[in-house]
Amino acid sequence: MQNNFTPSGELILEQLGINPHNLRADFSTREQRLQYRAVVQWLTDYKPKRDASNLEKVKRYLEAFHHLCEVEDWERASKIIEMHLDTPHNTELHNPLITWGYYREVIDLYSRLLGNLDRASDAVCFFGRGKAYHYLGNYDSAIFNYQESRSLFLKIGYSLGVGKVRGSMGNTYLALREYDLAISCYEECLVISRKTNNQKSIGATLGNLGNIYFATGQYYIAIDYAKQSLTIAEKIGDLHGIGIALTNLGNALFKLGHHLKAYKKFLRASEIFVQIGDLHSEALIVYNLAMFQADLGLPLAMECCDRALSISTELGIPLAKECQELKEKLLLDRA
Repeated sequence: MQNNFTPSGELILEQLGINPHNLRADFSTREQRLQYRAVVQWLTDYKPKRDASNLEKVKRYLEAFHHLCEVEDWERASKIIEMHLDTPHNTELHNPLITWGYYREVIDLYSRLLGNLDRASDAVCFFGRGKAYHYLGNYDSAIFNYQESRSLFLKIGYSLGVGKVRGSMGNTYLALREYDLAISCYEECLVISRKTNNQKSIGATLGNLGNIYFATGQYYIAIDYAKQSLTIAEKIGDLHGIGIALTNLGNALFKLGHHLKAYKKFLRASEIFVQIGDLHSEALIVYNLAMFQADLGLPLAMECCDRALSISTELGIPLAKECQELKEKLLLDRA
């Protein structure tokens, strides 16, 4: 990702309504002035190196967020993590943190805001924590947070939020192999998505339903759902959705013995995930490539396995265990 995808510190200060030259007049206590001066310094003075990680590139905003929390300026703190980044999808700061794999940082951000704003904000915080816990493999905590989020979205009458939560909850039940519960979640999400004409959610949910059929060995039906998902994702230009649909297609094609077609899908998906910086999905697809190579006795299995193991270990996700087991198997086969 480019080095300059974050807005300038001066622009952020302006949007926050903080005048760095008037701190003494605007804030009455010494402690307040110290914290707001730290906010100003982080936003204007910190310059990440060109080869910095994505987390280091946004470090000044996260540090400013925590200093604002110290003086319980929750409104400004929330505005910090809602700042739009200069990316193709103009996404808010807290969203790519999950894409980049900074799950524990995300949990910390949402936890600090919980209970300090309104119900809508709390619903978003619970939802974000649920996604982070899901990726970390802490499924009980994920479901708890999703349920809290859904309850709040229902109370404020935000059906789109309810649909998103149910879709994500379905993913967690799928990971737990609770297929009936997953289907119930996906079907509710699909009804809401169609009612609100949310094409991105419709495509993702169709893909998720396909994953149920894949998990139960119904590969032709899984392919049909994956194709529907891919068509929608391509139509709306959803790169992440395209990558996921291609992965799902590749998985089903491989099970049916269409190895070359599967390999091409995996490669294209891998390129997309690298392009958008989605490390979690990249780890999964590289693991799929390692399995593909291993099953066919091809030489790059260990290289792919090591790459998947490196990423999944860095992220702290359950896939790391599967990668380690595959690596041990490959080493035994070589012996």
